[in-house]
Amino acid sequence: MEKQIYPVSTASFETIRTRGFVYIDKTEYVYRLASEGVFYFLGRPRRFGKSLLLSSIEAYFKGRRELFDGLAIDRLHPGEWKQYPVLHLNLSGKAYTDNESLLSHLDMYLSKWESEYGIEKNRDAADERFSWIIERLSKESGCKVVILIDEYDSPLSSAIDRPELFGLYREQLHGFYSVLKAMEDHIQFCMLTGVTKFGKVSVFSGLNNLKDISFSNAYAGICGITEAELHGCLLPGVERLAKEEGCDTEEAFRRLKFHYDGYHFSRSLLDIYNPYSVLNALYDSEIRSYWCSSGLPTLLSKMIRKKDYDMERLAGTIVSEERLDSLSVYDTDAVSLFFQTGYLTLKTYDHESKSYVIGYPNREVERGILDNILSLYVPESGDASSNAGLMRDALRKGDSGRFVTLLKAYLSGIPSRLRTHIGQYENYYHTVFYCILSLIGLDIDVEYNTSEGFIDAVVRTPDYIYIIELKVNGTAEDAIRQIERKHYTAPFATDSRRLFCIGIGFSKATGTVSSCLIE
Repeated sequence: MEKQIYPVSTASFETIRTRGFVYIDKTEYVYRLASEGVFYFLGRPRRFGKSLLLSSIEAYFKGRRELFDGLAIDRLHPGEWKQYPVLHLNLSGKAYTDNESLLSHLDMYLSKWESEYGIEKNRDAADERFSWIIERLSKESGCKVVILIDEYDSPLSSAIDRPELFGLYREQLHGFYSVLKAMEDHIQFCMLTGVTKFGKVSVFSGLNNLKDISFSNAYAGICGITEAELHGCLLPGVERLAKEEGCDTEEAFRRLKFHYDGYHFSRSLLDIYNPYSVLNALYDSEIRSYWCSSGLPTLLSKMIRKKDYDMERLAGTIVSEERLDSLSVYDTDAVSLFFQTGYLTLKTYDHESKSYVIGYPNREVERGILDNILSLYVPESGDASSNAGLMRDALRKGDSGRFVTLLKAYLSGIPSRLRTHIGQYENYYHTVFYCILSLIGLDIDVEYNTSEGFIDAVVRTPDYIYIIELKVNGTAEDAIRQIERKHYTAPFATDSRRLFCIGIGFSKATGTVSSCLIE
């Protein structure tokens, strides 16, 4: 069985190609970008291959042909390769915490370029130095300059909860990026990557020559792993995974698809696997949560703490094409926030109405976001998945009393300071309840529709059915009376399984179950 080495800890194209790591050939996209335009923007979630893409583009424009031997671009671009000066700026991996953080980071790169290309510093302002470097490089090299900016929005994401600092960074970046438009005649190629669309962020006002390829059918597979790529160059790793998992190769493919596939970035709905999770799974020969376990994006974590998101209504949301095209995570729209950070994706597209249905891409993401939200909402109750497993066992055994006891114990982990802050939100307890039930992983319908109303939750096991109704700042008696008054048991009257009706009262004051009735 062929041994493959997976690049799970590097995004350097040179390192991957010179040390024998597996490389999924995306160079046809590189050639197309370089041939068809000059200014581009690409939005993708974190750890989706944006940095590796820019690294390969840098190597191409530097004329490093030896690194592309046998790849698509080697065939597409025969003959000699021209060498261009490249300015590659990475704004990620820096703690942006004060007024000087961003300018300090820009100064580091500007000083590096001045030293590397022998350009004398003749200005203090970052935008003026940037402009001078581009002009001098273009004139002294006799060819235009290539500019690559990775994670352009990282400073803004870091300061999203600090309005004054956010405004300062926005103005500083606006001045810096304005140089790109002003120096257009000296630029051969320019690409910016990030999480957000540029259209809603005023740092790009005036920079109207950027071609956004984030939702382009032609570039849907530019980052991530397609079905063909997984079944092609990654087959040896899948075969090893199958051996370790004790299954055949087809079952290993099925498990990878269930856990890591399902991303769609255009109306073509081309299936894209999460590259970070797939490569780590093949490296370890084990299916685990990799992408979600690497932590919530800073922006998402801060906004979840700040906003009252109704999680149970996010998946399945219908979004118009116009709304999707103008998404920005810097507003309060939950759909845009979860979509652009990779926790929701396009599920279907209707050509007639030009609208999309949004949903979770795969099981890893669904479990990961629910787990992470519970860790923010109920931080002192330990691992949510483990607690959900205990509740699942209780429900499978028909022990509804133990289920409620476990639920009450779990919710007691909400610290009083958090209850005081977040108890004002109507969706808070419903979101916690929804996340717990979803993590349990049984046959669960939330907001189950009947002819007389919506049941908060219906849980089915091979032997039991549970109708669960909760009342926030109400009593268990109120919940049971609602079940009876609206005849919630009627749809299950002919089912042979034993039926339990569980009424739960939640108290905002104590942050846990205040009363419970089981019938």
